[in-house]
Amino acid sequence: MKALLMSLTMSFGFLAVVAHAQAPASAPAGSTGLCKDGSYYSGDSKKGACRGHKGVKEWYGGAAADAGAAPSKTKASRKAKADDAVAAAPAAPTAKPADATGLCKDGSYTTGDSKKGACRGHKGVKEWYAAAAPAASADAGATKTASRTARDDSAGTAAPASAPAGSTGLCKDGTYYNGDSKKGACRGHKGVKEWYGAAAAAPAAPSMPPPAPKLAPAPAPMPVPAPSATPAATHAPTPPPAPETRTAAAGGGNGKVWLNTETKVYHCPNDRYYGKTKQGEYMSESDAIAKGAHGSHGKSCTP
Repeated sequence: MKALLMSLTMSFGFLAVVAHAQAPASAPAGSTGLCKDGSYYSGDSKKGACRGHKGVKEWYGGAAADAGAAPSKTKASRKAKADDAVAAAPAAPTAKPADATGLCKDGSYTTGDSKKGACRGHKGVKEWYAAAAPAASADAGATKTASRTARDDSAGTAAPASAPAGSTGLCKDGTYYNGDSKKGACRGHKGVKEWYGAAAAAPAAPSMPPPAPKLAPAPAPMPVPAPSATPAATHAPTPPPAPETRTAAAGGGNGKVWLNTETKVYHCPNDRYYGKTKQGEYMSESDAIAKGAHGSHGKSCTP
């Protein structure tokens, strides 16, 4: 009985191994399992297999290796795929720029001085040949290092014949610069590629302005003649005597007023102008009023 049980166990184990190891002919090459949603899995480990596909329905991982299927995703295979991807990158152009310092993985070139950060945005550096970059063509001139040293020299390098007159530098975008100072030159044009500095024609020194003409001295002012002595002032006319000192005209009194016929003002007997104005006459107060006169200071002579 014991032998029978062992025989049955071995038979079932063999069947399980056969069932476990055999992948269907319709399975893609390299499949190691069938997921419950009907898709196939090709990973090496059953743990985590068919994640997102409702789990493992059948597992036949060993059969894939024995059947000569696609190799498992080992580190070596992943590295091989990475190498294949690099090899599949677009081929570098046959002719590279004279000042190129490296080849990027997308096939473009970089002209930067430092490998650090080179080919940013171009999948990184594929080849770096900064030392080879200085191989100068006739137009490019000296190496980047040599040209940078030359740019730092006060003498600079000679500007090419094609450069506009007065150019003091060549910018990296191909435009020319004609400023006096290297500091800040080619701003907005990717920086300075070549600096001609003192080699550019120095502006002619401005000619000295002619000396100002000497002005003749101003003539001395003519002496102003002293004013002649003014003639002796003539005597002013003697003012008329004050009314108090004048003698009253005859004919006054008896209730008469003195009418100043010039001013139409009459004066009472006790007034200081009574009978003493240059023009006037005596009359009754009523007659003076009848002639349109009025009393001095508005006073009436009749009590």
